[in-house]
Amino acid sequence: MTTLKNRLTAIHGQEREFIKTANQDFTPGSMYLTHMFLLGAGQRTLSQSRGFRKMIEGKNFPSATILLRTQIDTAMRIHALPLIQDREDSMGRLMANQVQFDRLTTLEDGKQVRLTDAYLRKHLSMQYPWIDKLYAETSDFVHLSFRHLWTAIARVDDNTRTAHFMLSARDANRNEAEYFEVCEAFFEVSKIIYKMLRLSWGLARPPPPEESPATVS
Repeated sequence: MTTLKNRLTAIHGQEREFIKTANQDFTPGSMYLTHMFLLGAGQRTLSQSRGFRKMIEGKNFPSATILLRTQIDTAMRIHALPLIQDREDSMGRLMANQVQFDRLTTLEDGKQVRLTDAYLRKHLSMQYPWIDKLYAETSDFVHLSFRHLWTAIARVDDNTRTAHFMLSARDANRNEAEYFEVCEAFFEVSKIIYKMLRLSWGLARPPPPEESPATVS
């Protein structure tokens, strides 16, 4: 991928491939609440992917980065599904707005542990170590910080040691290569999500209840 257009085309290709394979991987049968959660995650991922491409095309780096951060958020929650105790019951409470995701728990070393963002971030980073730093960097754009100032810098004059700022809804003019890293990060996070969605579908059905032991009279 040598150009910005190539990178955005690759992200678009991911979207189309996922929609195509979902028709094969999301097998018919009984629909459980976990399946509905996964469908919502898939819809969110596709919507954010399209939005990300439009933001980059529109030279809106801050908003594109926020979408990358929320894409990580989706990955963290799908990755956590196997950890959730009484998953179907928990999905029901989530759907009914009786509980927030970070109030759900998992059992770790014999103790109940809440699935907070910090815990989910740590857990996903165990498998994908680069996620931890990316999460921290993109969070700066979710909350107002001085990171937003840098996108307003139009140019810097080293000789006079002056900076020129531009207030605009579009980024100041810059080389397209400056968008490469964020596009590549979005591609990799999305790839993780699409993979987990396909794998999680078959695991979403709760295990059958244990049969009562036979008795002899």
